[in-house]
Amino acid sequence: MAKILLIEDDPDQVMLYSIKFKMEGLDLICAYNGREGLEMARREKPQLILSDVVMNNMDGMEMLKQLKADPKIKDIPVVMLTNLNKKELKEKAKELGAKDFWAKTEVMPQEVANRVKKMLKIVK
Repeated sequence: MAKILLIEDDPDQVMLYSIKFKMEGLDLICAYNGREGLEMARREKPQLILSDVVMNNMDGMEMLKQLKADPKIKDIPVVMLTNLNKKELKEKAKELGAKDFWAKTEVMPQEVANRVKKMLKIVK
């Protein structure tokens, strides 16, 4: 089973995605800030990371930058999943190595799960 790391500081969002991913047969592990997410990525080696942008104790952009600088985990695809749907932020994320950028207001949890399965080529 593919392991997906969600880096999100909002406990309600974590619960929402945890339930949805479990229903879809996806293994979701969670971290609550960029620093914790980076440590978890090194330890767990997930197949995909979904990361919020605005978080305390290291934001998503800094986490992405450090992740891509680490030869051991730089190949893990990262999708930024945020409420901030700004063109400049999307461009910066792509520059830093994000595979994609999804706005939570435009991509509901079911669609996130569907896109994750498609990215990881999981057929259910």
